[in-house]
Amino acid sequence: MTTEQGQSRASGVARATFGMVLFIGWGVLSVLWVYDAIYELAHGHPTPAIAAVVAVLLMFVLGVMEGLEVVMIHDWSRLYPDRTARDLADWLAARQMFVAFIVSAATILAARDAIHIPFTSHVITGVNSKIFNVIWTPLTILWFFQILWKVEAAIDPDRYLKYTGRAALPVVNVVKAIGISWPAEKTAAAVQSLTGWHAEPTLERAPRRGLDLADAWAALIPEDGRAAQRRPEQ
Repeated sequence: MTTEQGQSRASGVARATFGMVLFIGWGVLSVLWVYDAIYELAHGHPTPAIAAVVAVLLMFVLGVMEGLEVVMIHDWSRLYPDRTARDLADWLAARQMFVAFIVSAATILAARDAIHIPFTSHVITGVNSKIFNVIWTPLTILWFFQILWKVEAAIDPDRYLKYTGRAALPVVNVVKAIGISWPAEKTAAAVQSLTGWHAEPTLERAPRRGLDLADAWAALIPEDGRAAQRRPEQ
């Protein structure tokens, strides 16, 4: 028991140490990223600063949508007792558009071809600037605009929905209504048909409450029959 506790404690310390080093490194990169935008703006080149502001705003929209996914999957049956799993699947597919478009757009806008280092004449360019972009942007999005918002939504779904739902839900509903996910739905149905990708009826499932993520996504293809025609469990 003592050995296991020691190993667990050592593992926790190593994890925290690595995380702290990574966070400090991200902080240094963030200072360089902000400084470069201000430097370019001061020298008559506003494009990097404008792109940076737009990128951060898009990331905030992404964060809102990430949290809403948690809320909807967790409380769909309570929020919309008369709607089916197919309706939830349609909503999730529409929300996913924001993830794809915003991550792509934010990555392009946040990228820098050159990074000016404060108080020196040195500039990060070429391969080093690409490495900078590959490290800084994903960590920023993952930590502060995905995990953070999902956790907050999971802790208090009602409060999260109160503050974000009025502005965000109508936008998702518009995207859902125009059928932007239709090609993906048909492709998924075709792949399912060609590969025989169906739920195994012989597999036992652990007891659970309501819908899980697999049920929600499977319901996007009504032919699957597993959850599409079944109302969420109360």
